[in-house]
Amino acid sequence: MTPKQFKERWESSDDGNGITFADIAECAADWGVTNCPDILPIDAVRYLVLKAAGVNDAENYRPNTFGTN
Repeated sequence: MTPKQFKERWESSDDGNGITFADIAECAADWGVTNCPDILPIDAVRYLVLKAAGVNDAENYRPNTFGTN
């Protein structure tokens, strides 16, 4: 799935339109967000993928471990 497809699908419903953590990990690897999505905490991977896709509510998923801006 492309970043555009991901964004459209994620934003199309409150539950991400069925996007799974496996989908998120696959996108992370495919898009070059991280080459080890299975090692990082999934909430960090999710946030990075949401940011890469340009999802409007990505900051709502920012892990506390990322600190503040």
